[in-house]
Amino acid sequence: MLNILLAKKYAAAMFELAQEENKLAQSDKQLAQIGRLFDECVGLKAFMDNPQVAIQAKKELMKKILSDDFDQSVVNFMLLLVDKHRITLLTEIITSFHALSNEAQGIQLAYVRTAVALTNDQKAGLVKKLENVTEKRIQLRERIDPSLIGGIVIKIGDRLIDGSVVGQIKSIKKQLMANC
Repeated sequence: MLNILLAKKYAAAMFELAQEENKLAQSDKQLAQIGRLFDECVGLKAFMDNPQVAIQAKKELMKKILSDDFDQSVVNFMLLLVDKHRITLLTEIITSFHALSNEAQGIQLAYVRTAVALTNDQKAGLVKKLENVTEKRIQLRERIDPSLIGGIVIKIGDRLIDGSVVGQIKSIKKQLMANC
């Protein structure tokens, strides 16, 4: 719990800095890129999380990795995380930053599960309908789940819309059981 609160504080600090510099979207993109790098390169994460490795060695590696492609404020933020021994919270910090960034930019994530892949026209239509309902820009996160048999399940924030065949079967079963 303490780690989550700490991660949110660091994310809020980076968020404020990115807003001040008018680089919110850019910082969000770069932090996400760093997060993917840490996820994909297990050795990097293990090296950065190892308390026996000198802080200076970690900072040098971070500088080499982030070199010219990253904004200086993002590089400095990552070096601060190394200095303060908070690099182990990177995933939580990035998640919190992303949530703050999306809120500020009026973006809402919609997690969509379907039995088969949606066509581009279906995606565009779905996004348009969801934007009308939420009055925010929608970013789809799609996942194919053949166990749904057919239909769609959408999760937006704390709302769940279950239009799947499996969901309808469960609903019918529940109604039948209530009437028996």
